[in-house]
Amino acid sequence: MSDARNAAKVALVTGGAKRLGFEFAKALAKNGYSIALSYRSDAEEAGRAVDFLRKEEGARAQAFRADFSADDAPDSLFKEIFSSSLFSSSSSSPSSAPPSSSPAPRLDALVHAASPWIPKPFSSVSLADWEAIFRAGPRAAFFLAQAAAPALARSSGSILFISDIAATQAWPSHVPHAVAKAAINALVRNLAVALGPGVRVNAIAPGVVMPPADMSAEAVAALVARTPLARKVDVADLTAMAIAVLENRSMTGQIVTVDAGKSVSSE
Repeated sequence: MSDARNAAKVALVTGGAKRLGFEFAKALAKNGYSIALSYRSDAEEAGRAVDFLRKEEGARAQAFRADFSADDAPDSLFKEIFSSSLFSSSSSSPSSAPPSSSPAPRLDALVHAASPWIPKPFSSVSLADWEAIFRAGPRAAFFLAQAAAPALARSSGSILFISDIAATQAWPSHVPHAVAKAAINALVRNLAVALGPGVRVNAIAPGVVMPPADMSAEAVAALVARTPLARKVDVADLTAMAIAVLENRSMTGQIVTVDAGKSVSSE
């Protein structure tokens, strides 16, 4: 492996083994990042994702298990990943440091994509549903940012949360999801101030991009028909924006919508 790759920037992508999380991981790998990805339960799926990143993208990559329903999951995750060689960087240690000292862990980007999808009508939502969505969503986002902040500050790094256009709309069959994404948006604004100037914090809010597997083709077509561009969001368009936001050194506190115009449609 080349010295250039060994010196690559490092990103952690939560939920990075599947769906949009995996797409963000691939995009970061294509842009020269070493990738740590977290997964909740499917070690085989995570292993396949890591193999793809290594073989197809030529990236350094490693998977870490993290169940964000647990109170200590963010801290435990970072303890594990910061002990991995993937997150060490001799360049982050002062040149005057003695050779025997341990290099500070390196982290350049945190992408929090983990998010359970529990569609239910208002009357059927349980406390367990609400807790699952909020624990993996805004609660994990806050404590992941807290744990990552020192390393991100050393690298002048960036946090990207994955929001949703649901945060600003009424989705009566997805109330906990919509409210959790609204909380993500509030976190972006608050953490941008709390962590500035060393760390930038933004979010990206997708529209119809990767519909749930159980959504019928007819339902997807109906959603797409109500967007001004009459199309789903292309994954490549979304991931390109994610990279642009992560690396734009003049952006913080912003929620960038990529939704083919769905959020401005009157239908």
